[in-house]
Amino acid sequence: MAHKLFPHTAEEKIAIQKYLDCSEEGVKEDVDAIMDWFQKQPHLVEAGIDPDVVRTFLLVSKGSREKTKRRIDNFYKYRGLAPELIQSRIQALSSDQDLWTIYRYAAILKLYEGRRITIVQFFDPDPSSFSAEQVFRNLYMMNDLRVKYDCFRGEIWVVDLKNATLGHLLRLNPMLAQKSAQIFQEGLGFKVHSIHVLNFPSIGQQIISLFRKFVKAKIMDRVMIHASVEALHEFLPKQYLPQDYGGEDCSMQEYKDMYEKELRSDSTKQFLLNACKHVSDEKKRPVTDYNYEFLSGTFKKLDID
Repeated sequence: MAHKLFPHTAEEKIAIQKYLDCSEEGVKEDVDAIMDWFQKQPHLVEAGIDPDVVRTFLLVSKGSREKTKRRIDNFYKYRGLAPELIQSRIQALSSDQDLWTIYRYAAILKLYEGRRITIVQFFDPDPSSFSAEQVFRNLYMMNDLRVKYDCFRGEIWVVDLKNATLGHLLRLNPMLAQKSAQIFQEGLGFKVHSIHVLNFPSIGQQIISLFRKFVKAKIMDRVMIHASVEALHEFLPKQYLPQDYGGEDCSMQEYKDMYEKELRSDSTKQFLLNACKHVSDEKKRPVTDYNYEFLSGTFKKLDID
């Protein structure tokens, strides 16, 4: 079932399943089997799961039941270990404060070759107002909607660093970024096709060096730095880009207004609050093989090379 924030056609859905070598009949059978497995996991069952969510994980895992189970287990586990990223939405959605004060985000409405283009634009040049918690909190609210409603075969990111400064970087908690990376890489597992960076700042190399500490090399190797918006157009057609980047789609401000309204609507707000329950109860895990090493403070000090 498509959502107005993440539309896709029936033809696109069929094409994506075909690309991922998944038939509709096979997907239905696998979803039922994984739902049955989930209900038998004492550390997961009380958290609940939606068949549409299972379907998304199955497609991300290219039809592998075992990979799907592993990703779901990791997704619930790492979310439970990052309440500052997940549970913080409860207070945010209960207040009247703007959810998008320091940056702009846009998941482009039209799929490009079956992939969802996501734009991240740092909006506020004042480092003192920067909050990584807000960035990651909003990211996982949007991702919770995506795993329920979206259908795609990969991610394309465009990151605008025009207003990024050393002050912003110094306010980034590496442990928080690493927790987010764990949820995304080991849980969600969305395939990142390419990352396009605009307005590369003087501290750009320091930013990349920092993220190499906890983002998989194969993802970082897909980073492309563009000297101009025109250079970006050589990779992404204008019809799939916001007006801010010479495109024909909605502006970043229009996306911001769209998300602010939708996330505060009664149905979506309740959905996002219910999703806070999607965490594992590690005390009930039958056999734990979880490695808590990443919580031991590996990044106690933020070193800028």
